[in-house]
This record gives sequence, structure tokens and C-alpha cells, in this order.
Amino acid sequence: MVRTGLDVLLHTPDHDARTFLAGKRVALVTNYASFAGDGRRNIDALVEDKLFGSLVVFGPEHGYWSDGQYMDESENEHYDDEVRIVSLYKGGSAHYLFPEPKDVADVDALVVDFQDVGTRFYTFYATMANCMFAAAAVKRPLFVLDRPNPINGVDVEGGLLAPPFISFVGQYPMPIRHGLTMGEMARWMNERYRLNSGRSCALHVVPMAGWDRRAYWDSLGLVFVMPSPNMPTADTALTFPGFVYFEGTNVSEGRGTTRPLEQCAAPYIEPEGLIAHLDREYPRWRAGAYIRPTGFQPGFQKHAGKLCLGVFVHPTDRKVFNPVRTALALLRGIVALYPGGFEWKQPPYEYETEKLPIDVISGGPWVREWAEGRHPWSDYDEKERADAAAFQAERRSYLLY
Repeated sequence: MVRTGLDVLLHTPDHDARTFLAGKRVALVTNYASFAGDGRRNIDALVEDKLFGSLVVFGPEHGYWSDGQYMDESENEHYDDEVRIVSLYKGGSAHYLFPEPKDVADVDALVVDFQDVGTRFYTFYATMANCMFAAAAVKRPLFVLDRPNPINGVDVEGGLLAPPFISFVGQYPMPIRHGLTMGEMARWMNERYRLNSGRSCALHVVPMAGWDRRAYWDSLGLVFVMPSPNMPTADTALTFPGFVYFEGTNVSEGRGTTRPLEQCAAPYIEPEGLIAHLDREYPRWRAGAYIRPTGFQPGFQKHAGKLCLGVFVHPTDRKVFNPVRTALALLRGIVALYPGGFEWKQPPYEYETEKLPIDVISGGPWVREWAEGRHPWSDYDEKERADAAAFQAERRSYLLY
């Protein structure tokens, strides 16, 4: 069984990080999905085992309790028993995506313990990066308790983000599926990019024990606790890198259903025709997956209460399944077949008020242009190969496992 960075810290009495943090005032950057191997919530384990002197918690997007829906403001400051919990995602302003300088200055160190899902759009790493920036500004050390990438640490897929399109859902030029752990991302952002600010924080990563970076979540012996409302299972994490693109459109990505981000649908789609079109135009689109027509009525958000028809994707062979390629093929097919129904979502999106949401999500205009048919089908495969190879070479120095 894998031991997370939290478990390593809890069960290694002479660990350097544990020695440093003993008796200190600590800000724990986390949410409810981060548990110890013995079943205790990380807050409870750290308090009960007296690893710190005092504790305040900084919560990310979706709130500490993982209860905030997509782009909903997280809860404001409150208390969980005797632990103060401060939201870093509130107020309708990008300013609040960073911890208040006073909150960071009032502690001796920050500790990050997030269960990430392996995709650039997922904002936990951005919250970590913002906390690293704040820690550097007030000269506080920051510790990352590492956890597994649930969709493995080998595969890299999707295009690179272009720097002009940096946002909260894409702060650094990485591909959609990056194959890194939070600790590895922290090292890469801190050393390679100096936090996009010309400075680095005093970073310490507590590595896991026993993690094979080729592994998927279901082989780790760990319990998956949903880190956000629309990430109910580890299976969702595998299709998420592709279906999240539909946030930038009027096609439902399944929010408001019990299986979000594994399917897409809209009132104007005819699924059998869409599947047949893609099989003719781009046969590779369904590699490694069983594709079936689906229908649902979202309980909220896009097309709430309306019957939507579309496609459900079941990965069957992880070695060849590429979630980004499959979902983007669906997007291109929908754009081509339903010009009278399909629309690109308009701003704002994740604190960006001018750029199209699809461009913010994609990290540039290329995906939108490709989906609109301005580039041949084959250009996607060529661009992904080039971008993935460049990132694989760049990230090599920062891998821990």
C-alpha cells in the first residue's frame, strides 16, 4: 500500500519536516479529501498527534468541505471545532485567490496537503502556487505532503498552455494531462519558473513511499474521497481531462447528473449521427473506449430540466485511451454537425472577463480553431506529440519517483 506524504510525516518521528514544524504556528492548505491511511481526516490526525503548535486551514475552490459547485464562491471563514478555516476562493475578485498577507505572516510555515486529479484545469495546484508566492513574499517555508496522481505519472496528453493565456485554470505552460504529483509540480514551478515572479519560496516536499508512477488509483489500496462535487470517483478523473473542455460551450458536460465529466449532451444533438460522423472522419477518436449514446436531464446548470442527448465514454484500455483526443473529437464533430444549436460560452469565466472561456481552458485559441475546422484532423495528433515530448523533457529534472 502506498504511504502518502502525510502518512510518512505522521509515522516518522525523526523526520526533518516534523522536527521543524513541532510547536510552530501552521497554515494547512487543504480540503476534506485528504485523509491519513488510518482513516483519520488530516486535520484530526495532525492535531491529535500534536505535530504543530497551532493550526489555521486555508480552503481552495469548492470549499474546505468540497461542497461548492463549479465557480460557486466557497464558504467564508468559519470554525470546524477549534480550527479556523479561511476560504481562498471568495468575493468575486481574483485578489481573493491568494491568502491575505497578514494570514501568512501570522504563521511560521505553510503545509499543503491536496489530493489532485492530474489535470491542468483542476485548480488545487494553482492555489498551491498562490500560497507559494505568498510564502516567498513573507519568507515563510512551505511544505508539500505529496499524494499520488490518480491517473498515473507517466502519460502526458493535450497541448501546452501559451503564456498569454495564463489564468487560474492554467498558471504555467504544462499540458492538460501533466503526469506530475503536487510535490513535483511545486518543484517545477518553484525552480523552473520561479513562481512567475522572479522569486522562489523555501520549498520542502515530503515524498510518498511505495508509489509506482505507472499506477492508477484502483491499484493503490487507498480510499478515494471526492475532492470536489463533480469528481465523485477516481474513474471520473480519467475522463475529466477531455470533458472539461465542454465548460467553454453550451454543451452540458454532465453537471447536474450523477455522472459528470464522463459524458456530454445537449438538446440539439443526435448521438448516433455524431458517432457515425466521427467514425468516418477520425477513426482514432474512440481508441481504448466503449462509446454509447446517452440521455439525461441535468438537475441544475446548463439545460436544467431539459432532455439532452449525447455520448457517454467508458475507458476500456487505459494504455491507448486518450481522454483529450476523444473529447476534442466530440467537440469538433458537434461544431460541424450542429451549427444552429452549438455556441461557444461567453465571458466571464474563472475571473477572466475578456477572453473566450474555451481559449482560457485550452490555454490559447488553437483548440477552438481546430474544432471549427480551420486545421486538418491530423494536426491535433501532431501538435500533441510535439507538446508532450517538449514537456516530458522539461519535467524530467523535477520528478521524485
